[in-house]
Amino acid sequence: MLQLDEQNTGEDNLLLEQIVLGNEQAFNQIYYRTNKNIYNAVMAYVKNEHIAIELVQQVYIKFWNNRKKLKEVKSLKDYLFIMARNLTLDHFKKVTIQTKIFTELILRENESVNSTDDKIEEIEYDKLLQKAIEQLPPQQKEAWLLVNEQELSYAEIALKMNISKLTVKRHLELSRKSVRDYLKSHIYTVMSLAFLSIVIIFYF
Repeated sequence: MLQLDEQNTGEDNLLLEQIVLGNEQAFNQIYYRTNKNIYNAVMAYVKNEHIAIELVQQVYIKFWNNRKKLKEVKSLKDYLFIMARNLTLDHFKKVTIQTKIFTELILRENESVNSTDDKIEEIEYDKLLQKAIEQLPPQQKEAWLLVNEQELSYAEIALKMNISKLTVKRHLELSRKSVRDYLKSHIYTVMSLAFLSIVIIFYF
């Protein structure tokens, strides 16, 4: 839990009123009084200085951008804590999603996936993967399909496309990056049990 100074509640309320009006000096006072405790709370969970700093910055950016709603805030401590908690959980969720995406993509690039355990999820993933492939430039798309669907070697692809093996390699590198980026920006998934346990630990 955040260890903010609760003896300054009255002063905090006055500063919040000024921030609602757009007073940057009042915002700075709140920031310098509270940012260390916010940082320590976030750092306790992310265990990474750079990530913690970025998340703390997001907390205060959101705090300032939502200043019109500060009239409803009863406790500065609770308000900042909730924002820090939510942004930290969002970070863990994104990491979970990205790890899942890259793991599944690597599996699909190197072997056929025939498991029926998660059929619905596979169907949705395959639809998204097809969209990612369709957006590739023509030569990158052709190289991708030849290596992943027809399982041709670089030499066979080079001969078929009338290009060098080095160019084939470059097309495949670009296509894989493009597909990864597409999946990363489009796929969404439900939280895993591990993520739910993080929510419980962080909040309680």
